[in-house]
Amino acid sequence: MKMEHSFYVDPQGLAGGLALWWTGEANITILRYDKNYIDTKIVLQEGEAWFGTFIYGSPYREERQAF
Repeated sequence: MKMEHSFYVDPQGLAGGLALWWTGEANITILRYDKNYIDTKIVLQEGEAWFGTFIYGSPYREERQAF
């Protein structure tokens, strides 16, 4: 996939785990993370900056409310 950078949140037991990959066209700073999200600040080469939160929600309805 030719991605230059990556960040991983390790799984808990046999479940979960998150991964984020990106190229050198963006500078990504990880602000916060846990088993369900990765919160970032993204700065593009042109200088445009924005925030992005990448979320994993459980497929089980009863676990979604807690998140």
